[in-house]
Amino acid sequence: MKASPSQFYKFMQRPDTQFVIPIYQRNYDWSEEQCKQLLDDIIDVGRYSREDMRVHFVGS
Repeated sequence: MKASPSQFYKFMQRPDTQFVIPIYQRNYDWSEEQCKQLLDDIIDVGRYSREDMRVHFVGS
């Protein structure tokens, strides 16, 4: 899989958007706090206006 820059709001508007946990990540055990932090980060990115969009890395 090759990563490429994308506008988050456009990514979230796509009807085929899926979040997948890669097989190599399934061996790690995330606590509720780590899951909450990830969700909070995603929500924070979504709050930026399109004009004030900052770069935010999501992925590997």
